Formats: sequence, structure tokens, C-alpha cells
Amino acid sequence: MPCLWLQHNNSQIFIRVGILDASTIQVPADPTAQATGPITAPPQMFVALVDTGAQKTKISTNVVSQLGLQPQGKIPVQGVGSLAHHNGYLFHVAFTIPVVQPGQIITPGSQVQIMVFILPAVIYGAELSAIHGFDVLLGMDVLSSGSLKIEGSGHFSFSF
Repeated sequence: MPCLWLQHNNSQIFIRVGILDASTIQVPADPTAQATGPITAPPQMFVALVDTGAQKTKISTNVVSQLGLQPQGKIPVQGVGSLAHHNGYLFHVAFTIPVVQPGQIITPGSQVQIMVFILPAVIYGAELSAIHGFDVLLGMDVLSSGSLKIEGSGHFSFSF
């Protein structure tokens, strides 16, 4: 089971995730198996805010425009005090993990091989234009696919 070990700021948890257009690839049920489609390089990576209070993952207008995603309908989004309907998109979420050999020291600027893990579930997520400081709101539809552990020491892990 792949696992990410990262740090949080005691207030928010940010993580880098890849977003892939679900219409261009097919992902097998096993996230370690090879996906089929035009994946010739690591996915486009975006900063995501981990939000255990969000039921669904949402993406920014920036993600939509950078990936050229096409809307697949409207999704009702309950904001503070009001309900609005936003464009919905189909995508996969991916995580990258560096492949480090025993004893290998990673320095800034060094080239490191990475493994890409694409979650098999297709996410139907809403587009939000008022996101600042991050491009993906990672909700429970993604987080419940694994195990999230938050420690008071400023560390967290996510295994999937």
C-alpha cells in the first residue's frame, strides 16, 4: 500500500496531487497497475487542501483551463448560506511518490525517479472559481479510499 508522509502547519493540510482527464485514460481497479491511455509523463500537479469536512473533491477554474476539461453537467454545491450549481467534471486523482534507493540522499535540484499512483475511481467534481492558495479541495470521496493519519507533531500520512 503506497503511503505519503508529509508535514502540516497545525491548521491546514496541503498536498500535491495530479489531476487527469477521465475521458482520456482508463485506470484499472488496482492503483499500482498500468493505466491505459496517453500517460507519457507525470500528471499535471496541483496544490490540494485536504478537507475532511467536504464530501466531494472540487477543482479550480485554473485546473479546468490548464487541462482543457469539458463540463459534464451541473453539481449542486452548498456554500455558506446558499446553494449554487457549478459545472461538474470527470477526472482521476493521482499521487506521486519518489523512488529512493537505500542510502540515497536527495538534494534540491537532484533528479529523482517517481512512481505515479492513479486512484481508480472517477471523480465527478465541481468547479470552484473562488479558491485561493490551492487548486484542488480534496474531499472525502478521495480521502475515504485510503487512511489519513494526522499527528500533533506536525506530520501526517496518507496511505491508499
